[in-house]
Amino acid sequence: MLAAQIELDAKLQMLQWSFALTGLGFVLAFGAICGSFINVLVYRLPRGLNVVHPPSACPSCGTRLSWRENLPVLGWAMLGGKCRFCRSKISAEYPLVEAVVSLLFGALFVLWFMKPSPLSLLGVNPGVWRADFALEGLGRTWPMLMAVYALVGSLVAATLIDARTFTIPLALPWFATIVGFAVHPLHALWIGTTQGGLRVAPFTWTIPVPGEGMLGMAIGGVLGIGIGVALLQAGLLRRSFEDYEQWEAGAIEAEKLAAAAAAQARAESAEAAPAVPARSRALLGAVCLVGPALALMLLGFALGLPTQNHGPYMIVGASAGLLLGMVLRRLVADSGDGADDPIWIRYPHARREMLREVLFLAPCLGLGWLGWWLCRAEGPWSQAALDAPLWVRALGGACAGYLMGGGLVWFFRIFGSLMLGKEAMGLGDVHLLAAAGAVLGWMDPLLAFFTAPFLGIGWAALSVMFRQVFHRQGTALPYGPHLAAAVLLVLFLKPVYELGLSAMFGRTLNIP
Repeated sequence: MLAAQIELDAKLQMLQWSFALTGLGFVLAFGAICGSFINVLVYRLPRGLNVVHPPSACPSCGTRLSWRENLPVLGWAMLGGKCRFCRSKISAEYPLVEAVVSLLFGALFVLWFMKPSPLSLLGVNPGVWRADFALEGLGRTWPMLMAVYALVGSLVAATLIDARTFTIPLALPWFATIVGFAVHPLHALWIGTTQGGLRVAPFTWTIPVPGEGMLGMAIGGVLGIGIGVALLQAGLLRRSFEDYEQWEAGAIEAEKLAAAAAAQARAESAEAAPAVPARSRALLGAVCLVGPALALMLLGFALGLPTQNHGPYMIVGASAGLLLGMVLRRLVADSGDGADDPIWIRYPHARREMLREVLFLAPCLGLGWLGWWLCRAEGPWSQAALDAPLWVRALGGACAGYLMGGGLVWFFRIFGSLMLGKEAMGLGDVHLLAAAGAVLGWMDPLLAFFTAPFLGIGWAALSVMFRQVFHRQGTALPYGPHLAAAVLLVLFLKPVYELGLSAMFGRTLNIP
């Protein structure tokens, strides 16, 4: 009898593992397919090409590729890394991107939903690493997983393009933003009407949902962004940096002549001090950016000791340190002649363009304040906000995350550019972190924003130590890849962040 029960348990466990591994295999294949499409985006978007038509072809001979050549990872391996028709080399970047996206998708599935989990074989408690919403099971929360996959794919594509071109095609973060704004209310409408809401998860929804006043502020703020976009489309507001291309066309030749004259002057002057190499200035600039933030964050911790609530002091200190670091970094970056920096850094009208962006944000700020006033505890719409259905609160959570992510970067972009007279952060970075907030809520982009500078200094250090591998242009640091990597770290290491924040605030915290 006992032997029969043991055999039955073993068969049941094998059946569970077979189902789990089958699901993992499907997710890995799905990730590889998405990675293949990301390769198309990375190649075509910077070139202004249509991402659907014409079908994929060899960039060397132009021969249209069949389904066999387009198989993710396997197609490149079967071809030996060469085109079947003209035998030209195919970059290994293609299968690497497909494999990385596949592994990212698979890792999230393993951490959140795979049962039994491979982590248990390593002696790790899977429940520690499982997202709170995943406690509901894949059958009830698969829309959230699909939204996260859309975000991860957009982050990978934006990272690859930004690292090469210092630009982020806005279609990438816009796609993730639209997915977040659509999935959360529709998912909540389904769960709310059919099952009354989440049953097992400790929170109201899969992302943090705001209270009455903040709910009105979040939805009002996003409506204000919509009004700003409508004013741009109607021509009542001017887009920032709309004259940049015209300026650049006239500035390139002048830049070349000035650089040649400066090089000749240095060559003729025996007493001229040697210029600081661009890589070293980049590393110094990264240290200057992060150093004040770390120092003032520790000062905030010390000031918060008497209150036993260090968190707010540390956040304020880190924010002030980042603002100071932006100024110090620019001073270090300007210590060279700047000839090897991208030309857009020297655009002379950054302050004027920031004022235009402030005008664009005016409806957002105004309607955000109005929404808060109407829905606050004593406001005329407070009861309506309190009784709002789950789908409205889920939409409010996506709106709050969008405003938190985009607002953080936009604040430092505007403030830093006004102080320095040069564009401090790219507008693509604003949209990138806003998209992360629309999918993940307001807490994750906040954590990612304060993580990204440390990734930036690590990358700058690696670029100095391994010059042949890490190519860079002058002192410019594409910040989008660091923001994207920080978002992924928050996704995968949420328990580590919870432990750190619990120590900062002096109490146990659980981040949704």
